[in-house]
Formats: sequence, structure tokens, C-alpha cells
Amino acid sequence: MQEAMYRTILEQIEDGVYFVDLERRITFWNQGAERITGYTADEVMFRSCTDGILRHVSESGHQLCLHGCPLAAVMRDGKPREGSLYLHHKAGHRVPITVKGSALRDVDGNIVGSVEVFHRRSSTWFADLSRRERSEDALIDPLTDLGNRRFAHSQIPSLIAAAQAGGSSLGVVFLDIDEFKTVNDTQGHSIGDSVLRMVGQSLANGLRAADMPVRWGGEEFLVLLPGVSSEILATLAERLRMLVEHSWIQVGDTQVRVTVSVGAVMVRPGETFDEALDRADRLMYQSKAAGRNVVTTESGRMKRRGQVPLFQISRPWDMDPIADDETADDVADSDSA
Repeated sequence: MQEAMYRTILEQIEDGVYFVDLERRITFWNQGAERITGYTADEVMFRSCTDGILRHVSESGHQLCLHGCPLAAVMRDGKPREGSLYLHHKAGHRVPITVKGSALRDVDGNIVGSVEVFHRRSSTWFADLSRRERSEDALIDPLTDLGNRRFAHSQIPSLIAAAQAGGSSLGVVFLDIDEFKTVNDTQGHSIGDSVLRMVGQSLANGLRAADMPVRWGGEEFLVLLPGVSSEILATLAERLRMLVEHSWIQVGDTQVRVTVSVGAVMVRPGETFDEALDRADRLMYQSKAAGRNVVTTESGRMKRRGQVPLFQISRPWDMDPIADDETADDVADSDSA
């Protein structure tokens, strides 16, 4: 009766909650987890949490199922962990979350599993806009829920004016999906549309509250970044590239993945938006020429952060449960975070 009461309470909270046993098989999945991830309990129960479901990736692009899994680390030493990560949504895109992992123990104090509690972090207003009331549909791209070109043109004059007056700055990121025609040709236009939405929502979920993601047209995307420095511009552009690379849509036994080529610039004093966009566009084509899946800024081609994504595999991967030096900043012991 007590267990039933606790489960009822866990079903009522907004946070996602799930339990895993020592083999990392999911033994409990609440309604909050369903809302945040898109996966129902029936779809995940008794499957391994590493088995192509959430596949947490850190802010620095490291796959925690391979290095630094907070739940595996908790079950090893009993110390709670927490951190800021990105999970994989059933619809394909990445979702920013804050996680806390703690050990589950039996009556004798032995560790028998772990529990992860997670909630969605804030990002730009365009993230998952379909769940919100939209009062300006004429400015929203109906496929991706990002701003459309008309929205961009409604915002650009004031953003440029603020940048030129010296009271702010403006970064411009131009992205193009690599070899998108191949997706349409091999998977069909319906899957192609799902890929466009996946990319758009991964971009939206990787941004700050004031940032403005736009579907510019076709498979081209534009991101307006007010108030950034050149360093922040480069960091955000690389994060967007990484999140798209780590997104995928599951179609039967096939993972449909794409990458983006990116050009990023700061608007210069006295420059028009069209001039800045032209520079970003030319840098994007430099990224294409460099092999695609690359960010190019005016300082040159950026080194890719993180790891190459793992493709679907039917069993949990061998991994180091303790965060290494590169993931320690993303997932840390709760008493030191």
C-alpha cells in the first residue's frame, strides 16, 4: 500500500522520474517523463536506458552512455549526481534538462538501482511551441514552429538599430542541412518534413531565451543572437551543430540523421543586415567545402566538440561510469555541484 501511494505521488509531479535496476533496465517511468520525452511507459519499461532511448549528451557534446553516466556512477559509489544535459525526444530533437540521480537501496542498505529526476530547462520561446497558445501564427513556420522569414524581417530593423547605436551587438548564424535531398529521395517527403522539424526544434532547444531561430526557407535556417560577443557566438554556433548531429528520427530499424553546415558572423558597424547575411552565407559554403558538418566563423573553421554519435545498437555499451575530466563539469557529485 505504501509503495502504491508513493507511485501515485510520483505520477502527479511535473518532473520526469524513472528508476533503473543494476542492469540499467527501466523499472518505473512516470507521466512527467512521458511529457518531457514523448516516450510512453509501455515503450520503455524493462528496456535498458542506453538502448536507443534517451542517450544523454552533455553540454560539451559527450555521450554519457559511454562516459560519465550519472546513474551508473550512482550505483557504483552511492553518491548522488546532478548536471545539465540534453536528452533525445521521441520526435528526434534534443531537449535541455537538469538531472539528479540518486541510489535506490533495499532494507539492508544495499544498492539495488538508481533513480533519475529531471526537468526541462528553459530555452527560446520557439522550443516546442506547438504546446503553447500562438497569437501570431502569421509569423510562425507551421512545420518547424520557428519564426518564419516574415518574423525575421519584423525583428531585424530594431536589432540592427540597437547594434549600430552601440547599445547592443548582434550575431547571425546561417545553417543549411547537408545533403537534405538525399533524405527526401530515400525516405520520402513526409520523413523529410519530420527531419526539418527535428532540426528546427534542436536549434530552438540549444538557444538562450532572447535568441530567435528562423526557418529561412527550404532546408535553410537563420538564428539571430542579440547581445553576444564573438566568443559566445562561436560557442552557440558549435552547440547548435553538435545538437543537430546528435538528433535522429527512428524509422523502423533505421536512424535518419542529418548534419548542418554553419556560417556565423557578428554584424559590423555601419553594415546592413543583408551584408551580414551574405558574409554568413559565404562562410556556410566554406563549411560545405570543408566536408560539411562544420562551423566557420570569421576567425576560421572551428574544431568540432564532443564525440561522433553512436548508431543504434541492441545492447548497453561498455562504458566508464565515472565522469572523465571532459564531462565532470556537466555531471558532478551533488555535494560539489
